Amino acid sequence: DEREVLAEDLLSQINEKDRISGGSNILLYGVPGSGKSWTIEHEYVRKGVHEQRLVFHPDYTYSDFVGQILPKVENDKLKYEFTAGPFTTLLAKAWNNPGKEYYLVIEEINRGNAPAIFGEIFQLLDRKTEDSHRYDPSEYGESEYPITNSDIATAVFGDPEEKIRIPSNMWILATMNTADQNVFTLDTAFQRRWKLHHMKNDVMSAGHSKTKIEGSEIEWGT
Repeated sequence: DEREVLAEDLLSQINEKDRISGGSNILLYGVPGSGKSWTIEHEYVRKGVHEQRLVFHPDYTYSDFVGQILPKVENDKLKYEFTAGPFTTLLAKAWNNPGKEYYLVIEEINRGNAPAIFGEIFQLLDRKTEDSHRYDPSEYGESEYPITNSDIATAVFGDPEEKIRIPSNMWILATMNTADQNVFTLDTAFQRRWKLHHMKNDVMSAGHSKTKIEGSEIEWGT
């Protein structure tokens, strides 16, 4: 009845006040071995936070990432229903647990066709930030523009009409290898929605950098 609806709205408002803010999209890029995955694991994904890790590759698709309609046998009857992918699964957990941090880690983001894999989720990567001077600090990190997707909305909210946003307590972290030539390129529109961090390849800090190559006077660092 009406009282139950009002109670649910009030509970939702209380939960939103407790939601962690500051979520963002962070892309670490550099040559192989520069410490991209290590940095994510030790400097971003702290102990106690919730993490979902996956790897993009040429055969990885939107259906694998977001979800797809799959057959299911129930009471000897075949039916088809939406099965959530890792993005939708983590999105639901983040929305329903506002006081916890959630991290979606995508390794080798440019080994798959990222714009095709993200699809309309691409729109959600625009986040509310302090720079815009239009939002309350409690909203920093939430998607600025919502999208409509009945399958995701049903999986996350139980309501196909609900608008979809990435909540402020969900981070998306990605790594990108810049040395390989046989990978997909990320266009400017996609890249601008990420905080880009270049991982420098500090050769001279390696333990053997001052060691001379056998039969030569040249050091490995050189």
